[in-house]
Amino acid sequence: MARILVSAGETSIAAGAGNTTTVDNARFVRIVNDSGAIAIVHVVDANYSGIGSVTLLSNAVEIIEKHPEDGIYYLGSGNIRLARIGITA
Repeated sequence: MARILVSAGETSIAAGAGNTTTVDNARFVRIVNDSGAIAIVHVVDANYSGIGSVTLLSNAVEIIEKHPEDGIYYLGSGNIRLARIGITA
């Protein structure tokens, strides 16, 4: 069973591509959608070219793996919370 290693403080971001973040160059990101609505999370490369997106239901908690230089933003309402984490065995 993997364990989560917290490696930075949690941050909150507002919706929109203008709020793209690498989450402190994280490889693994824990995302909490407590916005009260569906959130569409987008991952983009360092040139802001789209890599892909996923839908997070309200009150969902997910972990996304990405390259450290890749950015994350979301479309929806309210804010979502992000934290840089590591995964240990």
